[in-house]
Amino acid sequence: MSLPTGQAAQARAVAAPVRVAGWAMAAGALGVLVTSLFYVLSPRAGAMPVQPFDLAAALAGAAAGAATMKAAGMAGIFGDLIWAVGTFLMAQHTARCGRGLATAGWVVGLLSLAIFTLVDAMVGFVLPQLALMPGAEGAFAGFKRLFDVLFLLGTVAYGFSAVVALGSEARTGGSPVHPVLAAATAVVGGVAVIAGLAGLAGLSVDLLVGASVGVGSALFIAIGLQIALAKSGEASAWSS
Repeated sequence: MSLPTGQAAQARAVAAPVRVAGWAMAAGALGVLVTSLFYVLSPRAGAMPVQPFDLAAALAGAAAGAATMKAAGMAGIFGDLIWAVGTFLMAQHTARCGRGLATAGWVVGLLSLAIFTLVDAMVGFVLPQLALMPGAEGAFAGFKRLFDVLFLLGTVAYGFSAVVALGSEARTGGSPVHPVLAAATAVVGGVAVIAGLAGLAGLSVDLLVGASVGVGSALFIAIGLQIALAKSGEASAWSS
């Protein structure tokens, strides 16, 4: 059964920015997933927020992993920016629908991507170069410590966003995101929050931090595709 002309036009108007949000989210998350793979290929001490901080190991790791760290940074900065566009559009959409808690979740997700843009810029274009520069140990130590805390803070923000925003999607009737997928992503987000806070407290949880971001990115690819491929009528019902 087709919608009346006015309702059909309204449904298309609602679906257009949501569809763009989905495609941007899927593409950006794919970029971040590629970034995560290059992080895995890089020495942990140089590319991850390893605790306790060991300057000698971090310097050696960043120098040895210069190529893969640069690849991680290159893929990451663009993936983060594209994903941020989708997250911003989702925040606008949920705000128009009057879903304040979900909007807060997407806004925190936008902040996490802004943080990770800085993190990925440092891992690709600052840390390896400083590690290879004679006499730059002090500058490297400062940037590496900043990198570590931003990585962990971004992980906490990303996890909180997944818990709140996707928890909302799991409970919202008419959402194009399958409730099981939304719930699974919220659980991974909860793990990310715990891991990020543990890292900030000085515990050695960098592998769990990296895994939560990588798995979450893979799940967000599927979430973005489900949103992008939703029919206009479904998007309209989702907004009501």
